[in-house]
Amino acid sequence: MPRSEPEFVEALKEEASAFPLWRFHNAKVERPKVLPHVWRWSMMERFAQEAGDLPELKGQGDRRALVMSNPGLKMPFSGATKTLTSAIQIVWPGEIATAHRHTPAAIRFIIQGNGAFTVQDGERFIMDQGDFTLTPSFVWHDHGNLTEKPMIWLDVLDAPLVGYLDASFFEDFPEDEQPIIHPEGYTNVRVGHGLMRGLADRPAHNRPLPVTYKWDQAYGALRDFDQSTPFDGVAMEYINPITGGHCMPTVAAVLSRLRPGERTGAHRHTATTIYHVAKGSGFSIVDGKELAWSKGDTFTLPSWTWHEHGNGSSTDDAVLFSVSDLPLLEAVGLFREEEGNPQQVTGSFD
Repeated sequence: MPRSEPEFVEALKEEASAFPLWRFHNAKVERPKVLPHVWRWSMMERFAQEAGDLPELKGQGDRRALVMSNPGLKMPFSGATKTLTSAIQIVWPGEIATAHRHTPAAIRFIIQGNGAFTVQDGERFIMDQGDFTLTPSFVWHDHGNLTEKPMIWLDVLDAPLVGYLDASFFEDFPEDEQPIIHPEGYTNVRVGHGLMRGLADRPAHNRPLPVTYKWDQAYGALRDFDQSTPFDGVAMEYINPITGGHCMPTVAAVLSRLRPGERTGAHRHTATTIYHVAKGSGFSIVDGKELAWSKGDTFTLPSWTWHEHGNGSSTDDAVLFSVSDLPLLEAVGLFREEEGNPQQVTGSFD
């Protein structure tokens, strides 16, 4: 006598580690969902400074990072999104963050302090407030702070994606600091400062390079450009100086300027974005709720979330630094974007 459908399903599960598609064809499967969320600088700076004073972490600048966990993902070690982590890292005066490398690619945006450095594949890069530094996958890197004040920066890594693909590897360098084998400015000269490329010494691949984009140049370019986009104000993308494409294969980075009193149009897209407020203050309307932000705040917008931005000042610029997983969506043909009408504000995130 043939067994019933429930009996069949149970046997299939237990004996074959399989399941019947008809049971789930139209079922709504609940998955952890990234939520819009803001991490306030006033709170994160306070905790960062307190972490800097912890005696157990003295001298461990590479471990003193506060990882932002999206409340919608409901996991103890979740990142800001399903593909990206963001964290506030503080390196105390005189500390060295020891040399290592890992397959997750990283970016650093300097929030506070001037004059610290990162060494990447044997080249030293000085880091000042507003600078943006790339650490591509498996590049040796260490950091040092020889100034008299703490250095604080925003770390963003594609670690959740790399972990999901079971491709996460980590190695310590044999010494705490790697030797300096290239003169300062070597990489920028090698790529003609982003304008030219040497024929005799051009990289034989399109891998991203460990470059630093200086704040004065980036913000100066925004001020000089002054051509607004519908959804991001005056916006420019940090590019790979070799290819002219996204700065890294898994991460796109943008600097956008909202002029005094400017408000953008509304849209949504399938890329998930992490924003950091580099200058000024303003607000974003996110699915009808107002999210007020000011310098130092970090907030995340999930995929397919309606959003628009505004500058609350009538006299000063507001500048947003953002990173997203746009290159991933484009690579697999899943990027979509939709324009919307100005949203009616129905609530607030505070």
